[in-house]
Amino acid sequence: MDVHPGMAIQLHLDRIPPGAQIGPRLHGQEAVVYVAAGEIVFEHGIALSRRVVVRAGDVLYEAPADEGVVRNDGAIDALALRAAIDIDPARPADDQPSWRMRPGEPVRRREGARLITTPGLRHRVLVEPGDFGTLSFSVSEIELDPGATTGWHRHLASEHVVVVLEGRGSVRVGSLDETLEPLKGVRVEMGLPHAIANIGRTRLRYFLCATPAADPLTDRENLVPPT
Repeated sequence: MDVHPGMAIQLHLDRIPPGAQIGPRLHGQEAVVYVAAGEIVFEHGIALSRRVVVRAGDVLYEAPADEGVVRNDGAIDALALRAAIDIDPARPADDQPSWRMRPGEPVRRREGARLITTPGLRHRVLVEPGDFGTLSFSVSEIELDPGATTGWHRHLASEHVVVVLEGRGSVRVGSLDETLEPLKGVRVEMGLPHAIANIGRTRLRYFLCATPAADPLTDRENLVPPT
């Protein structure tokens, strides 16, 4: 389902086999990479002198002005979801976000995520608004127990992309209904009412990326379900 093909977020799924390498490349886009399985090595910085391991459940930030290499040094395929937005072509390169001279590494770890819980639902906020020094993205991993639902709601400050990682669900966006299965996704336009439910026998777990970044506790308006 592609509810709004003109949306800003571009989503790409990479399956990276052991020993494979992507790059070196100048990204040219602002992006976050969620590692869904396996792990990757990211080399970046001046002369690609900095190296960080990004594991399953972690999120990597790729700055548009920086060159980087992604490599799989592990023994199994790595599965990476890359959500990107274009940079204004009129913006000078030296004015674009960069991590080359910043301390620390451009990674947010799953174990450090803020956890929001409601009955039948666990919402891990992996990337908060302002993380990585940008308001372009917030990223979450959400789990729904069998029979649980997000409830009918809408977001007034951001557009969303959702990709199912495990389980089976249903999504209703506006007047459209669709079944969601692993590696199947949906785009939700800013302000469009929607709801996701777990219709399977096991947990439903999915990736969610929003742009511009928004706190899930505040950018949510609960609605009465349509009849």
